[in-house]
Amino acid sequence: MKEIKIEKCPFCGGEQMIETKMCSYGRVTLSPTENGGLFCHSDILATVCRDCGSVVRFYCENVEKLYSKKERRK
Repeated sequence: MKEIKIEKCPFCGGEQMIETKMCSYGRVTLSPTENGGLFCHSDILATVCRDCGSVVRFYCENVEKLYSKKERRK
């Protein structure tokens, strides 16, 4: 996965970001019908501005898990 670096908060201009993981059921799930009978999921991470608390970005921790084994990049 390509790394994305957020330099400034688009809301307040703050420059300090925190990487967090959503708790509980904060996951993206691929249904068994789309993945050959298996549930696949990836946790959701968020980039949060330390100054104003705005969530600047949500993204999957391991997007490769959402592809079938045949489609995954080596």
